[in-house]
Amino acid sequence: MKKIFGALAAALLLGGCDTDSSPQYSLAGGEKGVFTSRNPGTPIPADRIKGMDEQQLATTFGSAALDRKDGPARVLRYQSDACTLFVSLYRRDGTVWKVEFADAYDTHLRPLPADQCAGSVAAQRRRVA
Repeated sequence: MKKIFGALAAALLLGGCDTDSSPQYSLAGGEKGVFTSRNPGTPIPADRIKGMDEQQLATTFGSAALDRKDGPARVLRYQSDACTLFVSLYRRDGTVWKVEFADAYDTHLRPLPADQCAGSVAAQRRRVA
């Protein structure tokens, strides 16, 4: 009886363990992301994204999933099946919003090259409403 109870207790303890071996990630973790997309599109170089205005962004990436304005800064978030692309825009001298830089992260929030993610977002762009 003790053997059965001991085996049952061990099974219950092991059964409650998390068997998911995938590590947990954070934006500050420093690990490189993994880019895997059903429709990766063609990479768009970050220097081509830099300087785009709102109309060019909408034409290239569709409508943003998030649009946050904070003083002279604005951040747009775009999504694809493989990544999230954050595009930061600034208004200079009260003029048109222009892209200063873009950051990309995989689905586990690990950093990716922005060009790969931008290509994927463009290939899967959300339609502007």
